[in-house]
Amino acid sequence: MRSKIQNYLNTNGLDAFKQLAYHQVSTYEHSCILDSCQLNTGVYGGKYEFLVALDSEKVVKSYQDFAQALDTNQDWFFGILGYDIKNEFESLESTNNEIISTPELLFFIPKTIVAIDKHLQVHILKGNPNLDSWNLKPSSKPSILSKTFSPISHFDYLKKIEEIHELIKAGDVYELNYCVPFSHTFTSFCPVEFQLKLLKKSPVPMAAYLKAEHLHLCGASMERYMTKTGYKLWSQPIKGTIKKGGSPEEDAALIKELESSEKDIAENVMIVDLVRNDFAKVCKVGSVVAQELFGIYSYLQVHQMISTVKGILRENLNTLDVLKATFPMGSMTGAPKIAAMQHIEELEDFKRGWYSGALGYITPEGDFDFNVVIRSVLCDSDMKTLNYNAGGAITIDSIPEKEWNEVQLKTKAITEVLSN
Repeated sequence: MRSKIQNYLNTNGLDAFKQLAYHQVSTYEHSCILDSCQLNTGVYGGKYEFLVALDSEKVVKSYQDFAQALDTNQDWFFGILGYDIKNEFESLESTNNEIISTPELLFFIPKTIVAIDKHLQVHILKGNPNLDSWNLKPSSKPSILSKTFSPISHFDYLKKIEEIHELIKAGDVYELNYCVPFSHTFTSFCPVEFQLKLLKKSPVPMAAYLKAEHLHLCGASMERYMTKTGYKLWSQPIKGTIKKGGSPEEDAALIKELESSEKDIAENVMIVDLVRNDFAKVCKVGSVVAQELFGIYSYLQVHQMISTVKGILRENLNTLDVLKATFPMGSMTGAPKIAAMQHIEELEDFKRGWYSGALGYITPEGDFDFNVVIRSVLCDSDMKTLNYNAGGAITIDSIPEKEWNEVQLKTKAITEVLSN
């Protein structure tokens, strides 16, 4: 079957195969696609270009079951860590209301896994996929959505930034990631078609689609939470965002502006230091380094400032040890991390759920690769509700109106696809 898929890929191209795969995963109760869109996140680009995990042998939806499964099963896991798994790792709680109800985590062992590597070579990692049964079934129905709803108005947002500035002045935190929720109800919506349109509008290196029964997560993330290969760990925090220009000259000027932005550099280095501190809990002494600082990477919608932190894991530590030391990603909390998470719970009026968690895979050998769940739309096909969120790191130098504009920039691709 590998040769048949390879022949299809060679004959029809990667985009045609991707469309086929996206529509195929939507036919199962549990499935996942991880898609690099032939792009890289910083100096570490990941192992696979495209991963397809089909159907499930086993599903776990709680931290206890997940921990036991990791300890006893030597198999592939695909799935997601919700933001509030933090409550299992620290003395924290989450009492805000959910917009869409999600399990605290969800992982499944796939029956079939197809991988395409960076050289566009096909690998069957598990199972025996039958390409002849895969059918391209584009939706013939247009999306019919309500108007956007958010409990946070422009005025409310500006007041929240003032509150965060007071926390910083009081010494409680020196950076805090504050997020705003948006939602729609719908009478017609096809998650797979939305995902394909979103990635055409905004191709990114850590895109992901997860189907879990009635829940669909459609993601266009460019941020890597963490990857492990053997004893090597990488994390690639993003802090620093600026819009794309309308011409090469404007782009060059915007990139220069981002490169020289003291505020964005300060945000980035704070999170790099936080990641280095997290890595130091599980890595060999002296092995944790910033492999790249303040790299500027350009995508269709934005330019991003990305740094890469690398470390060498100490022996006799497992996946759960690493997650406990590093989750959630510092770029989605702020610093100090625990204090920031406590204040996030007070400042935000919604439960983040899967947003700002991590989606990816774990191999039978214990290697893994996870994104940060940002620039993503969660669809509940039972409740006919969509939810997406956006925010940014607030420091003492943050200008509230500019932060509000950045929220709009980060949701631009999503809102444009939803409105078409």
